[in-house]
Amino acid sequence: MSPYGKCYKISTEIHKYYCAGDDLGVYVLRESVLRNMQITAPSLAWLLPSSLFWKPDEVLVETHERNYTWSDMKDFFNDIDYSVAWEMWKDVYNYTLNFAPPGVEVHCLHGYNVKTVERLLYKKGAFPEGYPSFVIGDGDGTVNKRSLEGCVHWKGQQKQGVYHQTFPDMDHMDVLRDPRILQYITELFKYKL
Repeated sequence: MSPYGKCYKISTEIHKYYCAGDDLGVYVLRESVLRNMQITAPSLAWLLPSSLFWKPDEVLVETHERNYTWSDMKDFFNDIDYSVAWEMWKDVYNYTLNFAPPGVEVHCLHGYNVKTVERLLYKKGAFPEGYPSFVIGDGDGTVNKRSLEGCVHWKGQQKQGVYHQTFPDMDHMDVLRDPRILQYITELFKYKL
């Protein structure tokens, strides 16, 4: 058993780092190799579902014994024996509630049409140490589509422009190097300068 909790082989975008780690696209590394370092990062709490986009009773983790919703995050972290994650989440929660427009021009660029985990499904007796199956939705492979499109809610709420552009089949990390994104940014600087 890991010193950081019972949940070892769970792999999901919702709780992936807390329970299994992420190989960050380096396929020669096992997810679990990086896990012990990754879960100590308080910024992981920002990856958890937001109450602005998920209903309180929406199931995120389904087990034979119990379903965990957004409202059950504390219980979930206690049940995987990593209550520190709950404390990290409490540190950022109030900041996630302030979704007021930023008052500056916004360019929201992201991928879509990449399989992104929405919910975990555990067979009887598999939770918390077993490997779940997944309900897959749309997103960029890391962030769910409904979170990616959060910036759209700012349109019409501020005088500065909010520009939203999506790129099919572009995953979360490709946004940093994709030629289409780089071209967009280059053109934006040419226009603004």
